[in-house]
Amino acid sequence: MSGAVRRPLAVAALATGLLLGTSGCAGIGQPEPYDSPGINGLVIPTPTPAPADFVDGVDNPWLPLEPGTRMTYDLSEDGRTTGRMVVDVLDGTVPVAGLAATAVETTTDPGDGTTTVETHLYAQDEAGNVWLVGADSAASSWRAAEDGAEAGLAMPADPRLGDGWLSYDVPGLPRASATIEDQSSEMVQLLDEAGTTTRTVYEKGVGLVGLEDLDAGWTAELVEG
Repeated sequence: MSGAVRRPLAVAALATGLLLGTSGCAGIGQPEPYDSPGINGLVIPTPTPAPADFVDGVDNPWLPLEPGTRMTYDLSEDGRTTGRMVVDVLDGTVPVAGLAATAVETTTDPGDGTTTVETHLYAQDEAGNVWLVGADSAASSWRAAEDGAEAGLAMPADPRLGDGWLSYDVPGLPRASATIEDQSSEMVQLLDEAGTTTRTVYEKGVGLVGLEDLDAGWTAELVEG
């Protein structure tokens, strides 16, 4: 991605009902065909990823992670911009359970004088499914296949309306899950639950374009990336 300023897709989506409200209707379009393989055949979570089943890099069109990419999001609450979130796909890889994982660093400045930094580690299997295989934050750090931690799914190769899965299973942490609650040929919307409930919207060929924290009441919109 070139770093050119993008149209604020997430805010437009919120204004037009792209992110579903309590009505559960009038979403982002018609679902993909139901004969999509979805998550059929996947073991989620997986306690020990098999390195032979994985490829170098992450190029899933719904979650492309090209090293050196930076994506910037405005954080808003009650119609007012309050802070910023910056997501960087780091150069190099991190070894996890025999895999060469791609590291994604998220720096969040909500505008209240605090800043948090979290790093998530991803790996893609031969079929194109993207797995979350580790994470580091101020509160916790884990790696798949260590101390009972199991890798979960971050994004399927073939999203299918209604599919749900565990995003990870780590002893001592809340179990995190995701469900595809709406989709079109160009957009996928997930409901994510991991201690807090959020909605995330992904654009094909771009990745994450919008996020809504349903508990805290703030949103994030992609403004550059």
